[in-house]
Amino acid sequence: MRMSTGTEISLRTFPGVGDTLMLGFPCDEGLGAQEARSSQALAGLGLGLEAWLPDMLGSHGLPVASSSMEQIPPEEVAEVIDQAVKLSGKRVVLVTTGRGAVPILQGARIWLDRATPQERAALIGAILFSPDLYSVKPAPGVEARYHKIVAQTSMPVFIYQGQRSPGRWWLEHLKVEFTRGGSRISSKVLPNVRGFFYAAQDPTDEEKAMTERLPELILDAIKQLESTR
Repeated sequence: MRMSTGTEISLRTFPGVGDTLMLGFPCDEGLGAQEARSSQALAGLGLGLEAWLPDMLGSHGLPVASSSMEQIPPEEVAEVIDQAVKLSGKRVVLVTTGRGAVPILQGARIWLDRATPQERAALIGAILFSPDLYSVKPAPGVEARYHKIVAQTSMPVFIYQGQRSPGRWWLEHLKVEFTRGGSRISSKVLPNVRGFFYAAQDPTDEEKAMTERLPELILDAIKQLESTR
């Protein structure tokens, strides 16, 4: 996938016969491998969900780390969304995790500002797994502060947060911040798992079981996003 900047974005695709395309940005914390397995499962089970997984980090020679997220150009994310909508002719849902939520939401805002009303209708929304959207790391006893893109986001958003993650305690606060931009926001706390349960080096039985449910979680979130439009 060639960008207007000249960058070539490596793209893995998993064809599906349905009218929905999952545009997954496996930016950090191990979701890439699990997202690929989930994409194969969603296609192989005949559920019709097509998936595109652009490698935004590898295409820029960036290491797989949260600190690399700020170096992903939001303009390129917007171009990837644009190509997904126009080339596939399908409805598109964005999926990402951790700090990857920042450039993906920034890119979505750029795209929405430029898109026609008909094109905007093709973007279902975003599914965020354990998003890291803090402007500064929250200190104990201090109210969390968020990146400005949270209050600037206007599309539907669904958040999955692990019950055993510190982010679980700020989830309702984050949802309020999203509503400032007009987002229709939904969420679900996943019981007995950590934030990045799918990438844990020492997963519990509950985390292994939840990882197996990733395809189901993605489908459930898409249904929730569709119901809020």
